[in-house]
Order: sequence, then C-alpha cells, then structure tokens
Amino acid sequence: MKKGFTIVEMLVAIALFSIITAISAGGFTNALRTQRQVSALISAQSNVSLAMEQMAREIRTGYLFCHDTKNNPTCTCANGGAPDSCGVAPVNSNTVTADLNFMNANGENVVYSLGTSTNVLMRSDSGSGGVLQTITGDTVAVKYLQFTISGNAEGDHWPPRITISLGVAPSSTDSAISNDVLNLQTTVSAREIDCDTSGPTPSC
Repeated sequence: MKKGFTIVEMLVAIALFSIITAISAGGFTNALRTQRQVSALISAQSNVSLAMEQMAREIRTGYLFCHDTKNNPTCTCANGGAPDSCGVAPVNSNTVTADLNFMNANGENVVYSLGTSTNVLMRSDSGSGGVLQTITGDTVAVKYLQFTISGNAEGDHWPPRITISLGVAPSSTDSAISNDVLNLQTTVSAREIDCDTSGPTPSC
C-alpha cells in the first residue's frame, strides 16, 4: 500500500499556508507604511526646524514687535502706521495672515506670516519691497501658526519674549501621513529692551 496525503490534509495544509502568508504580508505592509510615515515626519520636522531657527535668529536682534496685525486694533506697529496698514505683507488679503511684525537689526520692517491656502511659512521685508518669500518646502504643510508676545510694550523695562507655536504635517495625498501633525514650540528673547520714544527724553 502506497503512503500519501489525503485531500483533507492537503486542504488543511494549503489553508494554514495561506493564513500564515496573509499575516506575514500584512505585517510587512504595515511596516512599510510606518517607515514611510516616520520618514515623512522626520523630513517635515527638519524642514520646519530650519525655518524656526531662521525666525529665532532674526527675532533675537529685533525690536518693536507686534503680532496679529490683521485683527488686533490696539497693536502698535513697527512702522507707526495703523494696524491694517502696518508691515509690508498684504495683511488684508485672504491668502496671507500676517502674524508677526517687527524691525530687524538692519532697520527693515519684517513680517512673518502663514499662507492660508498653501500652508507654508512666508517672510517679507521692506528691504525687498514687501515681496513674500516662502521659507518652508513644498513637502511641508503648516497647519497653524501662533505668536505669543510679552514685554513688547515700550518703556516696560522688560525684553520682549516671543513664543512661536506651530503644527506641521507632511504634505501628502495619503491621509494616513498628512493627518500626522507635529506640534512644535520655542520661545525667543530679544536682546534689546524696547524704549519709550514718545516723550522728549527716550526712557528704557
């Protein structure tokens, strides 16, 4: 009598092999997806970190800080104008929200803003005629940008402190990747104390 496998044994073996193969393939696919997500997040964080460092360097040597120039009627603008006209970014445009307005070390009126339609950080200054320049890459989507300022009143004898808070995600059509938001925050202290120049004798 010849020995062999029955049809039932063959079906059981094939079923077990199929289950193990499906589990292995699913684990491999999940590993590839996770690796892609991590790589995209690292790239986005690296890109936006460079932009934040650029902002921090310029803020440290800046003065006359003002934030939310589009919606804050009590804001004292760096160029002395009204809140809706100060700065060099088109603050009344729906495509740009002007968030931080100040004078840099070169005496230029600088505005850092968020492109509301493109989700990119932008910078403009009076030295370049107010031309908006993108400072984050196309692979990065900035979900929100907020500046919190303290000590920016003239004559308060405190150095201005600016806290930058933003959320960034990889710019991708894959919702599993683009929905991963990194929340970043840093606080920068300006080196100069804003002086009260409204009187005949400046007071710091």
